[in-house]
Amino acid sequence: MSSWPGAPWLTLWGVAGLLIGDGAFAEYRGRPVTQVLDELRGEGLTFIYSSQLVPRNLRVEQEPAASSGVELAREILSPHGLSLSAVVQRVYAVVADPSVAKPAVKQESPARSRPEEVVVQTSRYTLTAPDVAAHIFLTQEELKNIPRLADETLRSIDRLPGSASNGFSSLASVRGGTPGETAIILNGLRLYEPFHLKNFLSPVSVLDSRVIAGMEFYSGGFPAIYGDRMSAIVDASTIQPSQPRYYELGLNVFHTSALAALQFDDERGRLLVSARRSNVGDLAQYADNDFGKPDYGDGFARLEYRLSGATRVAFNTLLSDDGVRATNAAKTQSASAEYNNVYAWGTLDHDWSDAASSRLIASYTDLSNEREASVEELGRRAGGVIDERDFRILGLRLENQVTGATLDHRFGIEGRYLTGRYDYRSQMRFEPDYPFPGSPARELQRVLSPAPHGYETSAYWDVRAMLSRRWMLQAGMRVDNQTYDGSDDGEQWSPRLSVMYTLGARTRVRASWGRFFQSQGVNELQVEDGIERFYPVQRADHAIVGLDHSFDAGVDLRLELYRKYYRDIHPRFENLFDPLVLFPEAEFDRVLIDARSARARGVELLVRLRPHGSWSGWFSYAWSRAEDRVAGTDVLRSWDQTHAINIGISWSRGPWSATVANSYHTGWPTTALADSSARNSERFDFYNTLDARLTRTFALSRGALDVFVEVTNALSRNNPCCVQYEVRRDADGSLRYSQAMDSWLPTVPSLGVLWRY
Repeated sequence: MSSWPGAPWLTLWGVAGLLIGDGAFAEYRGRPVTQVLDELRGEGLTFIYSSQLVPRNLRVEQEPAASSGVELAREILSPHGLSLSAVVQRVYAVVADPSVAKPAVKQESPARSRPEEVVVQTSRYTLTAPDVAAHIFLTQEELKNIPRLADETLRSIDRLPGSASNGFSSLASVRGGTPGETAIILNGLRLYEPFHLKNFLSPVSVLDSRVIAGMEFYSGGFPAIYGDRMSAIVDASTIQPSQPRYYELGLNVFHTSALAALQFDDERGRLLVSARRSNVGDLAQYADNDFGKPDYGDGFARLEYRLSGATRVAFNTLLSDDGVRATNAAKTQSASAEYNNVYAWGTLDHDWSDAASSRLIASYTDLSNEREASVEELGRRAGGVIDERDFRILGLRLENQVTGATLDHRFGIEGRYLTGRYDYRSQMRFEPDYPFPGSPARELQRVLSPAPHGYETSAYWDVRAMLSRRWMLQAGMRVDNQTYDGSDDGEQWSPRLSVMYTLGARTRVRASWGRFFQSQGVNELQVEDGIERFYPVQRADHAIVGLDHSFDAGVDLRLELYRKYYRDIHPRFENLFDPLVLFPEAEFDRVLIDARSARARGVELLVRLRPHGSWSGWFSYAWSRAEDRVAGTDVLRSWDQTHAINIGISWSRGPWSATVANSYHTGWPTTALADSSARNSERFDFYNTLDARLTRTFALSRGALDVFVEVTNALSRNNPCCVQYEVRRDADGSLRYSQAMDSWLPTVPSLGVLWRY
């Protein structure tokens, strides 16, 4: 079963393992060869074989010297006259080879594994390659096999406790925060607006899952090296070419993609290039209803070169381009948008010694957004908007790391120069009796054109100290300042502290406290709602306590409790009844939420069954509550979900792999039309989606072919998202209100192929 991002999950197999006390997973002798090969999928390896060549009753004859990887596979196959033939990167075919000699039994101890990375922070999930086993919850191979709409990388976060997802947007709310409180970082650069179709709920990010080697996800309590966000961090890194030539071509319902990875100059240089193009716009012409045509694409390139044994340089470019036209079902509203984003950054890494290193990152970001929208409802309302925005960001960041016998230091400084240009125009006329009988006629005219410019500066220091055999401490401080917003906030000082106590070889207790500030980004002015000034910096305090334990039966458990207190939070605008509209600022249910403070608290449980034969699995449960403090009253935030459960199971055997995952959470708060002053006092019905993915890998004369079938919301459940109201006057003059409930995604099937060679 595919293990979801950082989410361990308990299945019946895990329970059975606990009850019978089966702790002999580390011994290979006597176990089925097929079982061991399938377990190695957890390391990102795929082995293709037939049941005739590797029958299920074929057993490991002797304890191998290797403990993992391809060498382990070779050792258990060799006594049976079998060997491996490389098909493509990390894909091997099992073949008959009578010339293979039975290896002599080695007397030395098995190869030592890489030392475990010690993590002091709470709420950290490493979604990366399997070289730090204590914190692996999702390898790239597992990510490939997990159901995720549109192959979206960030949907892995939806499987973690603390995430509130609607199943459509690519980024969830984390522990009560808004999606804008999460920073997305790629190869050391923070990305601004890294989403396609961002005015249409951002269903896809610019992070192509085929180029992402791994992710670290912090749902709170992150160290001082990260700043200017209050809730979460997603820190992603790209793959590195590991062979002279490697190529991919992919085609599925959502994307056409290509990737090339090369090595040159005796492996001193590496080049990675990828590109994606959306197929959704092409498929839209076959839909029964012509609601619109979304087109988007992105490309990424990275060139690395090792100047010497101690010095390395890299150049990264990430480009995205969007164009979308959409019309509502009644043909009364339309919207179109174009977005163009350019990220370019270079890094210089130098190792001063085995214990000291530095990294310099220089970056340029260019964001261009254009949007037009109109509404034409005869006798009710008419108008439109033209909205243009451009931003430029130049950045320079210096990072340093010094490792000692008992102290590890990380410290650095960063500066950015930011400029922005807003050109927002809107004109609307609302006729008498709209939206309700008796409503007066009114007109709305806005012309806002602020042009902010200025600087962001920051500095941080983070230290990790081994106090004793059981106690470890990590502490840090950062300071941030902004000048582009014209405010007088001064410097924001953010202390952070995390401690870890080791109860035993398999049990650790962690606690974190920290202060986190978030300024309003140069690109985040709410001009669409008539706001042309930046708000003061927001603040959140996190307090987290956690317990990690690993059981003999291959089950990992994590339990965390957290509390977040928000202060000086920005006013925000929401549409009370229907967030799925093309022209949100023109709707009658658009309201200002002016909360001075907020709080979120919760309890989270994650359990994961590590690969056991062909099976693996995960389970998570979270209880949480997120509230705004408005005029002395606690009001639920619109993404509050009291109970959330994620469960999944994965199976793999030879060329086959399959995953079934289910996500459930309490229905989100909503507002009744009859009492709109009591905002979010009612709830929608619960949300539940069952998703599945099946993949078959074929060995070709050149490379390998992955064929997959996937279905989202397989049970076709109507998960309510919004309500549309109509007001009618009956013959007797009385008013009658009718409502139509709309839902999130219906059943969405998908299929695709990926050729790797």
